[in-house]
Amino acid sequence: MRQPNSRSNIKPVFVRVCQAIAIPYLTIGLLVGCNTGDRPKDANSQKLAGTWEFKNQDGAKAGTAIFDTKNGIDGDIYILSNDLPEGKTAIAGKYKANPNKYPPELDLTFGDLTTQTIYEIGNDGQLKIANAVPDQPRPTTLDAQPQLLTKVSENTTIDRNIKILRSPDLAASSALIHEAESKSYIRAIMRSQQQIFQEKGQFSTDINLLSSGLKLNSEFYNYQATVLDTASGLLVQNTAIPVKEGLKAYTGIVYAIASDNQNQKVTKLLMCESNLATRNPPSQVQKQDEGYRCPNTYTSISP
Repeated sequence: MRQPNSRSNIKPVFVRVCQAIAIPYLTIGLLVGCNTGDRPKDANSQKLAGTWEFKNQDGAKAGTAIFDTKNGIDGDIYILSNDLPEGKTAIAGKYKANPNKYPPELDLTFGDLTTQTIYEIGNDGQLKIANAVPDQPRPTTLDAQPQLLTKVSENTTIDRNIKILRSPDLAASSALIHEAESKSYIRAIMRSQQQIFQEKGQFSTDINLLSSGLKLNSEFYNYQATVLDTASGLLVQNTAIPVKEGLKAYTGIVYAIASDNQNQKVTKLLMCESNLATRNPPSQVQKQDEGYRCPNTYTSISP
């Protein structure tokens, strides 16, 4: 991509919603298993219209998805992510659902980028969207770590004070979008580190392995992972350094501490954003009590 376009600019925030999205949050380890259950007998239970909230791993609100429709099948979708300034910006796209399929199908389109996925609205009212990657084949089953959204209202309209970014507007907001994308990728890498540590008892410096199939955009950011305590391998610093001017840098720390079970360790996360745009790598994180704090000139943000 030589010029900002709708395909490159939308992928980031979208990654937060449906891919979480592609990670094993994808996450990587994220999260929670889901029971696909029996096929819903009432298609009305699959209605998407309304306002849904999605959260990050620690349970903090990460953003909102609004499905606006007149027929319950297709219409507009707006993503309000906490990665966008003060929640005052929404990414606009289109959605199309087919609740008569099994599993029910859901297509999410932003600009010329479409993600084909499947979904389920369970008896608990949660919307579960299968992890999926844009422009890849549709999943056939809800995996063990779907993106989870909870309906918070039947409202399908955007507040007047929210700026809506549609395809033509995205190029003008390219820095904002690329930063949101970078944050999504660092979060994905951090979840991968957690998963690897759970399986192998150590962290990895292999970015290709950590990316979990995501195509990291080296035209705007370079990504690397550095194990800081090579003797024990109990701390890894994952960084996204801008290639171009005008972008903020990000670093995500994953470290292991003793748990109540002395034979096991648990991992903790710390994510930091540079206070200003910079192309310089961050200094090392600093020890603080039983955890760590962000490098100088960086501020802690939700991991």
